Amino acid sequence: MLLVDDRLKAAREHAEAGRHDNAALLYEGILDVAPGHPEALSGLIEIQMGNGDLEAAQGLLKQANARTTKDPRFLALSAKILILSEQLAEAETLVDQALALDPDQSEAALLKAEFLAKAGRLEEAEALLIGQKDKNPQNTEILQGLAKLYASFGLFGPALSLAQEALYIAPEKAAYNALVGEMLSQLGDHTRATSFFEKAHLTEPNNPEYMLYVAANSAALGQLTSAVKLAKRATVLFPDMVQAWLCYIKIMAERNDAVTALREFAPVAKRSQSRIETTIALAAAYRLAGHPVQALKLLAPLRQNVEKLPKTAQNQLRGLLRDCFLITGQVDEVAQTIEAPLLARLLGIEPEEISNPEILKRALNDAVFVIDPSLSSLEFMVIARFLSQVRALEDVELVGPSAFGQVAGLFGFPKYLANDVPSEAAVAGSKISFPCSHVLTLPPVVRGEVAAAIPYLKVNPDLAEKWRTALSEFPRPWVGLCWDASETGLKLDQLLPSLPFGKGTRVALNWDESRHQLKGVDGVIDAGRHFKSLSDLAALISVLDVVVGPDSLALHAAGAAGVPGILIYRFNRPWYWVAEDDHSLWYPSVETVGTDRAAPWSDVMEEISGSLLSSFSGKLGKTSFLHTEHEG
Repeated sequence: MLLVDDRLKAAREHAEAGRHDNAALLYEGILDVAPGHPEALSGLIEIQMGNGDLEAAQGLLKQANARTTKDPRFLALSAKILILSEQLAEAETLVDQALALDPDQSEAALLKAEFLAKAGRLEEAEALLIGQKDKNPQNTEILQGLAKLYASFGLFGPALSLAQEALYIAPEKAAYNALVGEMLSQLGDHTRATSFFEKAHLTEPNNPEYMLYVAANSAALGQLTSAVKLAKRATVLFPDMVQAWLCYIKIMAERNDAVTALREFAPVAKRSQSRIETTIALAAAYRLAGHPVQALKLLAPLRQNVEKLPKTAQNQLRGLLRDCFLITGQVDEVAQTIEAPLLARLLGIEPEEISNPEILKRALNDAVFVIDPSLSSLEFMVIARFLSQVRALEDVELVGPSAFGQVAGLFGFPKYLANDVPSEAAVAGSKISFPCSHVLTLPPVVRGEVAAAIPYLKVNPDLAEKWRTALSEFPRPWVGLCWDASETGLKLDQLLPSLPFGKGTRVALNWDESRHQLKGVDGVIDAGRHFKSLSDLAALISVLDVVVGPDSLALHAAGAAGVPGILIYRFNRPWYWVAEDDHSLWYPSVETVGTDRAAPWSDVMEEISGSLLSSFSGKLGKTSFLHTEHEG
């Protein structure tokens, strides 16, 4: 007769090889012989959780006995189940018990680090995981956990290094290939991310998470045909998986066919068992399809009872509301998307003090502003204005990825700390850290009005004079052009025919690999090849008469400098280009011309040709006034 140890060894081997059904049978056999056996029970719980069967995992907890409840691994797994059931306080108690029994229990350490991070005790979370890593540098789960901790706070550089370290130890592990791909994707390197996502998908072809990674990455590279096929396959294989549907809807929207995707999703949403999940999912789908007003209508009943929702649903609802409020221009409503106790905790004040502007201002005077990972560089360019209104520019302490350093420099922040290196991430002293994304949740009397304090771009006067001198031999008006590098973006050869040029000078502002689109184009100055930094871009924009193109850093810089601009947009523009009377809410000098209809750029440019001509002529008709203003 097989001994328990023999069955355990075989079960472990089956589980490690991914043969979970075989492992489950062996674990069940052990429990028949030795009820409550800690390792068998823990192994079986892990399999049920991996299958997504929370109810079965919860049922297994009832088989525990006194011996089992003193096993650290079992306690950690029990805590995971409680977390999924949103019983967080009870879960943390079990985690603490597990660590008391075995301080080196990795699963418990990872869970404890998550609790610490959510409580804002980042240094403690980091120290805990680094301590685990030092004791066992080959523990890939700790490497993965530390990587995810850094990534959750925007430290993608060190997160990538740790993910690569884990992958070096276990090169065939799908999860570590996916993690490396995810970090590369977050750093904007979708090309390099491709091979890692594909390997994860090939290793576990039926894993929906890896399918969606490949699909989203392909879409980011402009490969929409392959992206939509894979996303669609995920919805077929996992018809009740909301994230698969949202990925599919987003990609279909980029293909200008959001209506079809919404029609396919509707019956899936209707058969959902959870009214809350269904409502949020449908609203997210409408937002992705370019219908934020409809999304807000769907969310209205939930907004009235947000405090009664499960914590996960609350977070999803608040994030979706924030995006919908911003894209519909309801900036003051954004305050609803953060809980007063959380905002108070971030600022180190009492919840009842949130409504006191003077107390808010004093708290913000002692804060370090952190560029949180939810912000893109273009979103940060909008929010940068409010940081210098909340506090004197020379006193603003700003922390973020090194990739944001030059962008932050455009606004003159003198105290910028790059946090890509973990040892530099902590800010000295007892100052509070305040996420930049939360600045818009502050009342206007504290953060300033939406369209006030422009211009706020800091231009080097010597560089501006250099560019003015360089262009002085060319006829006015000086027109800055920008375009898109992506496969699905607005190309230079689509932009140029739509702009009327008689006299005047066209100046290309792109400085990256997209400059190849200038090849064979006559009559356009390639200024980008002379840029040494973004300071050159800012200085050049400050002397131009108008800047024209799609969503780009150059258009944001023009708006922040108060330089006339024309944004060309199409379906589902980002929140920061919401307009009133065809002028940007955030940048009054920028006029918006485009269509909210889902259509290819070629159709968009044909459709808006008349309004674009009118806007262009209107801007240039004010040239003499504008130059007097700029040069003064």
